[in-house]
This record gives sequence, structure tokens and C-alpha cells, in this order.
Amino acid sequence: MPTSWKRIAEQDEAHTVRDFQRAAQRLIVDQVLYQANPKQRSDYDLVAAHENAFAEALDLFGCMLDLNVQERYVAAVPTVTEVSKIPLMHTLLALVLRKLYDHHMNRGSLNAGVAGVSLPELEAAFQESTGRELPMKPQSELQGMMDAMKRWGIARLVRTENLGEATWFAEILPGIQSLINERTLAMLKSHAELLYEPDGLGDTTEQKESSL
Repeated sequence: MPTSWKRIAEQDEAHTVRDFQRAAQRLIVDQVLYQANPKQRSDYDLVAAHENAFAEALDLFGCMLDLNVQERYVAAVPTVTEVSKIPLMHTLLALVLRKLYDHHMNRGSLNAGVAGVSLPELEAAFQESTGRELPMKPQSELQGMMDAMKRWGIARLVRTENLGEATWFAEILPGIQSLINERTLAMLKSHAELLYEPDGLGDTTEQKESSL
């Protein structure tokens, strides 16, 4: 049976039915909610406080709820992933970002669960892992690719200024552990290999965007 937000809201007098609906919708759309993100904090706290109810609701949408209390995030992990809609370069970038996250985690260089990666490091890792060049101008193709990673809740480009000079780097977010898990990794690798094939779907960035 679907979760009744009305019944749960009556038991939780601090929140309304609309609060529960909004949190569930944002979790589905954003895929990952972070307690450290002021715009997501209230929704994260509500989901964390009612984990079972939101898990039941997400199950109706073919998603599994993954609450990581240590890293303070909650993710809606699709149980069926349509990787065929993800462009090759986005697929390769997601794989490289997960590899870099694991590297920084093993080195103990995470900051509050976030891996800070310079653009030269990202470029070198992408070249080494894929044999391809990564478009490196933040305001061009790289920005579009990283916008997709941000929509998935796994990484983002960050701009800082020092003495009037702008510097860009990438932040790989802890939610990548949930969304790019062993099952997803295997599917993305298989998808990338298919797109590499001459008779496969081809390397195109015109395919429709998809959630992970």
C-alpha cells in the first residue's frame, strides 16, 4: 500500500502533508539530499527522521532509499537504471569521478566526505582512464558535463578567486558512493564499451538526459 502522508503528518505535528510531499519530490528530482546544503537541509532532516516511510514511497517509483548518517546524505537509488540514455562522455566522466573519489578516500584526503580535485588532476585521470581528452574550459563543454554530474548529485564545479584571479576545481560529493555503486559501475562500464564499438550507438552528446 502507498504511504499515507496524512497519517504520518498527524503523528508528526511539526510538519504538514505538503512538507512530506515536497521532500519526496525533491529527493526524486535531486537524487541526493545533503544535510550540509542549506537548500536541502530541512528535506534531508525530514527524510532521515522518517526513513521507513520514505523508503516505502520511493519503492513505488522503482528507487531504493539509501541513508548515510555518517556522511549526512540520503539518496534515491534507481533499482532499474536506463544507462542507454546517458551520452558516452558523461558515462566516462562519472566512472572517472568515482575512481578519483575512491583514490582520495583511500589517501584519507576527503574533507567532510568531499573530494576536492584540481582540473589538471581531473584531466590527467580522464586521459589515463579513457585515452580521450577532456574539454577543459569550464565555461564550455566541461561546464555542461559537470552540470549533469551536479544534477545527479555526485559532483560539481567550484570557482574560487584569489587576488582577483579565478580558479576552478571539482568537488566530488559523497553521494557518488550510493549512485555509482557496484551494480551501476558494471552497467556504466558495459554501456561505455558498447558506445566505443564501431557498430554500437556511437559517441553522441545529443541523447536525452537521464537520471542515474
